[in-house]
Amino acid sequence: MDSGKKVEIVERYVSAYNARDIDTILSLYREDATMEDPYGTPPVSGKEALAALYQEGFDMGVVLALDGRPRCAGNAVAFPLLGTTEQGKLFIIDLFEFDADGRIERMRAYWGPESVEGEMEL
Repeated sequence: MDSGKKVEIVERYVSAYNARDIDTILSLYREDATMEDPYGTPPVSGKEALAALYQEGFDMGVVLALDGRPRCAGNAVAFPLLGTTEQGKLFIIDLFEFDADGRIERMRAYWGPESVEGEMEL
């Protein structure tokens, strides 16, 4: 998959997240995809588990925005995000790894306590 397609997927992802469009978000993933959010926590697997994690962010009122240009290499794209709520900000770097069909196989979100400004229930 070329870099342009990877960036397009990132943009669709952010837009769908902010629209709370879980169906579009999940359509970007493989059925057996894994997610570590944040990286280092036990990964969840499968679209039902992913949907539950996204719902938590929706319930918190998180809005996402790209916070810089996506970086593409090999079968992956890394991109900086800013997640905001009325009470705070979370600085994140997400990594999508794609399968041969262009679906997200693994998602990792890199952030920790030092990535938070203000108040956010994480």
